[in-house]
Parts: sequence; C-alpha cells; structure tokens
Amino acid sequence: MFNANLQEFAQKVDMITSLESNGKLDPEDAYQQIKGLWKQLKHSKKELGIGEEPSATA
Repeated sequence: MFNANLQEFAQKVDMITSLESNGKLDPEDAYQQIKGLWKQLKHSKKELGIGEEPSATA
C-alpha cells in the first residue's frame, strides 16, 4: 500500500514541477502543494506503521 502511495506522490510532484517549470504555476504554490503531498505521505507511512520499532513482547 505504501508503495502505491509513494508512486502517486512521485507522479503528482512530477506534474507540479512541470507546471511550475512551464510558468503555469507560481513557485510558492508549487512548494505549498508539494509540502501538502509530503505531509499526506508521512501520515500514510505512520498509519501503516512503517519504520516503527516492533513492540517487545515479554
């Protein structure tokens, strides 16, 4: 699931950077959009429990 989210993030960032490079999107707007996408990706990672220490069972 995270891999799909990561691929979607990459595709959207590619689209945003293309729009910005072609002058169709303000650099600040592009930055804010990418920042929002990054927050969504981080939330997805957290929700899926990726990168967390396994809980110790004693």
